[in-house]
Amino acid sequence: MKHKTLSLLLVFLLLCAHSPLAFSQQPAAANDWSIVQQLKTNEKLIVRLKDGNELKGEMIDASETSLTIDRKGKPMSIARSDVRHIYVISGRAEKGKWALIGAGIGAGAGSGIGAAKYSSHVDDSEIYIGIGLLLGTGAGALGGMLFGQSKRKRNMVYDAR
Repeated sequence: MKHKTLSLLLVFLLLCAHSPLAFSQQPAAANDWSIVQQLKTNEKLIVRLKDGNELKGEMIDASETSLTIDRKGKPMSIARSDVRHIYVISGRAEKGKWALIGAGIGAGAGSGIGAAKYSSHVDDSEIYIGIGLLLGTGAGALGGMLFGQSKRKRNMVYDAR
């Protein structure tokens, strides 16, 4: 009982020690439209509308009443009153990194499935491990690459509260 109380007390003290850091950080005013007006041309944006739709495009211009983005080569004007959130997409897709991670996971899973299928009493059953390894590696690499293609950082610059 003493060890449990001591452990809980230490966890509580640790959390209390970090609370001033958490409260000292104040986010920038996310509902300030002037931040949107200061965005650079051709920055990649995701605009979430109040009706739930999400639009992706590149920044063209922002006036006091509207936002204009380039969407698939066509300019599109969005009324400020229709905007709920605006995110700036930053970073590059890390397809290679995620493909390697996926290949490793797929290789482990594929060889594990092949090893489960292996039986010393059946001729040519050792091929299951090699085939599982090859198929798992390929499928994992493909899945990792597709995941890495969509993995980019979103920074919210506007929130219509």
